[in-house]
Amino acid sequence: MGSGIVTYTGTTRRRLPSTVKPFYKAVGFWITASLLLVLFLAPFLWIVASSFKGQFNIFADSSPLSWRTFFPVDGTWENYILAFSTECTGAVTTSSCGNNVGVALMNSAIVAICQVVLTIVLAVPAAYALTRLRFRGQNLIFGLVLVTFMIPGEAITLPLFQIAQFLGLQDTYAGVFLPWVASPFALFLLRQAFYEIPRELDEAARMDGAGHFRIMVQMIVPNVKPALASVALMTFMFAWNSYMWPLVIISSPDKVMVQVATALNAIPGALPSWGPTFAGAVVASIPVIVLFLFLQRYFVRGVVMSGLKG
Repeated sequence: MGSGIVTYTGTTRRRLPSTVKPFYKAVGFWITASLLLVLFLAPFLWIVASSFKGQFNIFADSSPLSWRTFFPVDGTWENYILAFSTECTGAVTTSSCGNNVGVALMNSAIVAICQVVLTIVLAVPAAYALTRLRFRGQNLIFGLVLVTFMIPGEAITLPLFQIAQFLGLQDTYAGVFLPWVASPFALFLLRQAFYEIPRELDEAARMDGAGHFRIMVQMIVPNVKPALASVALMTFMFAWNSYMWPLVIISSPDKVMVQVATALNAIPGALPSWGPTFAGAVVASIPVIVLFLFLQRYFVRGVVMSGLKG
């Protein structure tokens, strides 16, 4: 056997240098990552490019696919101007004017922030009770909460609407976010994070005369900030991207949510006006993207802390 040569039953195979395999692995990784990046970014780039095009150019550039599909030639801001137009008449479902995205953004922001705050206010004490207190039926209660994950939102839309009508919450901001503030996902995530906090901290605080509320606020909550950030981000995204329930519960054009305002822009019986729709979709995506980039490191740490890692 010579240097760098391995003999197998009369045949010789040249051994690859030790630096070649890592190189091939790195090249394969970057090719795969690039393909996945293109696959996920292509639809978004098409939407952004189409938001600067007229109705005819959107269809003309979509088939066949070319660089014009993802790049606006002779772009215009007209779609964004129309999307932010405040001229809106009639009911939400029959509006035939501008999307009124500016007002809709403010409405969605109010609803999303209220939902995030109330979700955390309810989920934190509930998670503390399920992890720090001992009482009969504790696991049963948590199991019943998890069962609600399997109930589709469409199945409870009609009962929720009837309850909201009875309570006078129809066509109000509270009617949009109140049904969802008791979040099973938030409770599950925080419960898992609370379990990671050692009970020695509780015992040390009790020796100093601290009660349950003080232990929860001063000892537990500061140590689960990544999990709280994850809950806040996921709750905000759920509230911001919600479409069906706001469409059902809101009837006034001045209270419409951004996702509904983006979708309902066509004149009844006519072809949808895709330019303002794409412009509204781009504008509606910006707050979620910025929030995710800002909370990304907390989100990853919160998922790891909660035990949801793969």
